[in-house]
Amino acid sequence: MSTGIGAGDLLLRWLSEEGAGSLTEAKQSLWWLGAKESDEIESGAPGRWLRDAVSLAYLDVDWSGRRWSAAPPVLTPLPKAQGLATITGSRTASFDRRLDELKDEGLVQLYRASSERPSRDIPLPSSYFVRFGDESELRDLAEDLRAVFAPTFAYQGATLLPGLDLAERTSAPEYGAPLEHYDLEQRRYMPTVRPQGDGLYRLKRRDSKRVCQVLRDGAWFETTHEYGIYTVLSEQNSAADVLRWRPEADCGRDGIGTLFVDWGYPLPDLQRRVAAMCSGLAPRIQESAQNLAYDNVPGDVALKIAASLGQTLGDLHA
Repeated sequence: MSTGIGAGDLLLRWLSEEGAGSLTEAKQSLWWLGAKESDEIESGAPGRWLRDAVSLAYLDVDWSGRRWSAAPPVLTPLPKAQGLATITGSRTASFDRRLDELKDEGLVQLYRASSERPSRDIPLPSSYFVRFGDESELRDLAEDLRAVFAPTFAYQGATLLPGLDLAERTSAPEYGAPLEHYDLEQRRYMPTVRPQGDGLYRLKRRDSKRVCQVLRDGAWFETTHEYGIYTVLSEQNSAADVLRWRPEADCGRDGIGTLFVDWGYPLPDLQRRVAAMCSGLAPRIQESAQNLAYDNVPGDVALKIAASLGQTLGDLHA
C-alpha cells in the first residue's frame, strides 16, 4: 500500500506519531525501511540518519540513555533569507493535513526541499519552508499549527552554546578490557592494549554500553565522541584548521557564507543544530574535499561555533 510520501518523510511521520522510544528499536526500523529502499544501504546509515534528524531539530536523542523523543513543531526564520522561515520538529499526519489545508486555501506559501544524500544512506525528510511578510504572520501560523515560534534560532542558539568542560570525573578503564585510542591524524579509533597518554579513548563498560573517556594528567573524564575530539584537539593544537568559513560571493547579503567541517571532527549535537538551522537543510557531503558544508551560515554564528569548541575559525576567501 502506497502512502504517497517518500521514505524519509514516512520515517519522520512514524517517529512523530510514536513520540518517543528506544534508540535501538528506532535504528532497527530505520535499517528495515532503508534496506527496502536500496540494497546499497550501509550499516552505519541509521545512526547518520538520526544525527541529521537531531541537527534539523526533528528529534532529540539521549545517546547515553539510548532513548529518543520527537521535538515539538517549530517555526523559525532563517538568517538574512528575505522572508523565508523553516518549519521543523515533529510532523504527524494531522499536522501535515492542517498545513496542506492552509496551503490550498492560499493562506501560506509552502515549499519543500530535499537534502541530498548518497545511495548508501537512508533518505532524509523533506525540509519545509514558508514565506512571510512580518513576524506576526509567523506567530499566527504557529498558533494555527499548534507549533512554537522561535525568533531566528540560529542566532539564539549560537549565544547559548556551551564551551568545552570536562567536569564529569569517572573511573579508569578496567585493566585488560578492550580499549581504543582516537588518532587525530588518521581520524579514527585505533585498538590499544593500554592508555597511550592523554587523549580520547573508547571502551565498552560491563553493562555493554560503549562510552568515550578523556585522559588528562592522570585523571579520567566521561564525555561524548564529538566533545572528546575537540577537547583533545584544543589542548594539542588550538589552530588545527578543521573548521573554515567562506563568505558567499556577490550575494548581496553581507556576512553570510558556508561553514566547512572536516571529516573526523564532527560537531557536537548543539553546534550541529545551530549550523544546520541556518539553512533548514542538512549539510552537503563533499566527498572530494572530505568535509561537510553548512550553507547560509552568518560569519558571527560560525565564530561562536568555533569558539565554543576551542577552535580558531579558518577563513576561505571567495
